[in-house]
Amino acid sequence: MDYKFFSWNCRGAGGKGFLRAFREYRRKFKPHIVITLEPRISGDRALKVIREMGFDNELVVDAIGFLGGIWVSWNSNDLTITRIHTHHQCLHMQVQGRMQQDVAWQLSAVYGCPAPVQRRELWDFLRSITEGMTQSWLLVGDFNSIISPSEKLGGAPFDASRIRDFQDVIQDTELIDLGFVGPAYTWFRTGLRERLDRGMANNAWISAFPEIVVRHLPRMNKSDHRPLLVSLREPHTPAGPKPFRFLAAWLTHENFWEMMDEAWAKGHSFTSSAEAFAQDARGWNRNVFGHVTRRKDNLLRRIEELEQNGSGTGNSAQLQQAQEELELVLFQEELLWC
Repeated sequence: MDYKFFSWNCRGAGGKGFLRAFREYRRKFKPHIVITLEPRISGDRALKVIREMGFDNELVVDAIGFLGGIWVSWNSNDLTITRIHTHHQCLHMQVQGRMQQDVAWQLSAVYGCPAPVQRRELWDFLRSITEGMTQSWLLVGDFNSIISPSEKLGGAPFDASRIRDFQDVIQDTELIDLGFVGPAYTWFRTGLRERLDRGMANNAWISAFPEIVVRHLPRMNKSDHRPLLVSLREPHTPAGPKPFRFLAAWLTHENFWEMMDEAWAKGHSFTSSAEAFAQDARGWNRNVFGHVTRRKDNLLRRIEELEQNGSGTGNSAQLQQAQEELELVLFQEELLWC
């Protein structure tokens, strides 16, 4: 099975904007495992939001007040995931696919603390995991550190001493950075961009899954982090026409019944009327009803272009406007589907 993992430092999962954006990510990329970082909520409130994300299983490292927190969500018909070790900055698990030929492997969901002193605890924890490690091992998340000067743009002058601890732990654990496809930076602040979010793996993982691809996705809400999508194979588009599907949301449009009556009247039997309706409904959905989806996709492309074009004052204002428009479109789409 071609598994996909989604990792996002959402900077707070308590508002409606989080679920709205996440549902769009899930619709578009269809991940099997979702890693949510820094949700800033815990306890019953956190479990309620996790269930609304649409998965039937989860493992949780609770946030400490408004700091940290790690959620891992999946569906039991896709995978079996069991907790091995828990650290307040890392949830380490074993993953087993449902196919008989699937081999078990280990996954670490990482959220590195912003404070370098606390991150050293994470580095020591990762070193301890490697002791006796015999399986394939994948790490995904926000490490809150960069590896080289090329992963930073703007801000204070580069200080090599601040990244030495991270470089050392990568060397000690013999991990390999998996690279990425897409824009270069995953974290944004005024005048500063860095690649803080990444995927890493050991040699056994890369040998087992040589076609792995890490993508930097566009930002949809006010989080200052870009999500990651880790795919074991490159996505492909199935050949051939898509089957006709009736969308219940069409019933909310004021012109739907008029379109249906006109289309149905073209046929001379139930079968021919249904075929005429299906043909007209496709065009009506594309040209009339489908404007919400088109606007959403255009805005996503616009946001990605703006994020790649720099961080000037005018660019930042346009980016903020596009993100606000996207949030409104997602809200409109959510109301329509409801």
